[in-house]
Amino acid sequence: MLQMPGVNTATFGVLIMVSVQLALALVFRWKGLDALNSAYLEGGLSWKGIISGRVWQLFTHIFLHGNWAHLAVNALLFYYAAARLSHVFSGWRIFNLFMVCGLGGGLAHITLQAFVPGIPPLVGASGGVTGLLVGFFSISPDSKMIIFNVSARNLSKGVLGSSALLFSMTPWLEIPLLADLGRWLELVIGNFIFETAHLVHFVGGILGWMLIDRFLPRLLSSDDLARMRT
Repeated sequence: MLQMPGVNTATFGVLIMVSVQLALALVFRWKGLDALNSAYLEGGLSWKGIISGRVWQLFTHIFLHGNWAHLAVNALLFYYAAARLSHVFSGWRIFNLFMVCGLGGGLAHITLQAFVPGIPPLVGASGGVTGLLVGFFSISPDSKMIIFNVSARNLSKGVLGSSALLFSMTPWLEIPLLADLGRWLELVIGNFIFETAHLVHFVGGILGWMLIDRFLPRLLSSDDLARMRT
């Protein structure tokens, strides 16, 4: 069951994301487009920003979003994953896993930027959100996602597989055949399909899958119980 909104990590996380987006909307209203662009330049993650000393971008980019639709998707998925994991983890463990996966996805993004100039700065909680989702799917593989009548096991495979495939199909990577398929997708669906940070989703998801066991609370063994009785 989903944890109800209240004093918990799922609710606080969504409130922080919404508050940041509201602050950006006020910056735009009061200071104009130049000030808004400056805020994204300072807070969005880029290789150029990191090597110039803006190390805070590794963390601030997670709470910035490009628009309200971008925020809505990440906020809803974050709430779903965090509210389900709350039955197993403490709020602090959920937050740590979210940040580790978000940071890992961000590092993958700037590493790619270092070798492929022209990739825009990264904003959004997608890496951390994907990590939470895939982590939850891996410890509860038979759960069914709301709306979709698909097992968590198959859904996690779909998320990771599609992210890896879409990244490989990115036209500017120029991978034979896959780049041609990517150009065809752009014609059919639109350019936005490759404006999404698929590499960030994949890396965040892989980290969630690999690390979820390390974040599980340690269970007491019979030896622990024996020591507690003495």
